[in-house]
Amino acid sequence: MLNAPESSGDLSSSNSPTNYRDLAAIVIDTGTGYTKSGFSGDEKPRSVLKTTVGVPMVTITDVLYYIGDNIPKHNTSVEKRKVMTYGIVTDWEALEMLWHHIFYLELNICPEELAVLVTDVPMSPLTNREKTAELLFENFGVPAMYISHQSLLSLYSCGRVSGLVVESGHGTSYTTPIDDGYVLPHATYRLDLAGEVLTNYLAKLMGECGNPFYEDEMDLVCDIKEKCCYVTSDYDTEIQGNEKNYLMDFTLPDGHVISIGSERFRCPESIFNPTVFGLTDGGLHVQAMTSVHKCEPEQQANLLANVVVCGGSSLFHGFSERIKKELSKQANGMFTVNVLASQHRKFSAWLGGSVTASLDSFQNLWIDRALYNEKGSSVVHRYCF
Repeated sequence: MLNAPESSGDLSSSNSPTNYRDLAAIVIDTGTGYTKSGFSGDEKPRSVLKTTVGVPMVTITDVLYYIGDNIPKHNTSVEKRKVMTYGIVTDWEALEMLWHHIFYLELNICPEELAVLVTDVPMSPLTNREKTAELLFENFGVPAMYISHQSLLSLYSCGRVSGLVVESGHGTSYTTPIDDGYVLPHATYRLDLAGEVLTNYLAKLMGECGNPFYEDEMDLVCDIKEKCCYVTSDYDTEIQGNEKNYLMDFTLPDGHVISIGSERFRCPESIFNPTVFGLTDGGLHVQAMTSVHKCEPEQQANLLANVVVCGGSSLFHGFSERIKKELSKQANGMFTVNVLASQHRKFSAWLGGSVTASLDSFQNLWIDRALYNEKGSSVVHRYCF
């Protein structure tokens, strides 16, 4: 097992040229909503931050930028910048600020000394991987790096090398079939319906029921969503039932108590029935089975026997059971459906990266600076899977 580096206090210099292979690597999983970071071999991330950067529009202090929850609220002089949109990096300058904060303040290390494994979402533009390599080598001076597929790492975190990954995070949802460690891109599908959309939808539903929330209160709505919402096994039966069975009180920070009714299950139901958003391609379960059908017949049984659900939006009570029910219904008795849902699935990609980067067998897969200098940023397409 590789050891996590000890902080030397002065991060700007190092007296010993320790080989990065002798130390634990940095593992960063940057998601649309949250960024998880830490060291390979750890059982949980050292840091979890909102993937948001605040930049002062007027320089009146020595603060160059704010990260996550440290961004001042109700301050119009601070520009709030989203690093990612629907899982894709759209603000590279903000990403650099975020990673700089993680390296030097959250993890308290010097990136020039350690290899870095970062994650990438399914269907990401190829140029994004090249820009990631350029950022890590040129701006942070890392000795080595690797970019790994989020869905593949989530599968690894469950001890599998083949399976169907059904991931629903903050910005988007994916269904990704993987066979013997190889992602099958032709059968991977994306649904731009996940946590952020659900939070906004819950705010709309509660507003219609007399509990209005404003744009700057979405964090509170998200808290309500996570604590109160659930996925029902049978929506039609639930909605026609007695309201007393699902009515729930929630105490707001100011002490005011609100009652939440059918919004509790109507909100996450949209994952399975996205027609409320004008989407006609079917829910996440339909997309998952479409992914399976795009694969070879001899692969399908193994995929459905190893369905891994992950991502923050899979944490709704009843989510995993509903996925299994819907997939079993579509399988129509031809295949057995088995769903794996780790209690740590909010961090599954990071955990998979932690395990992967700590393996002795992985150490020869790093893209080091010499290889980057020889091949250029396009090297990631040949060496990263």
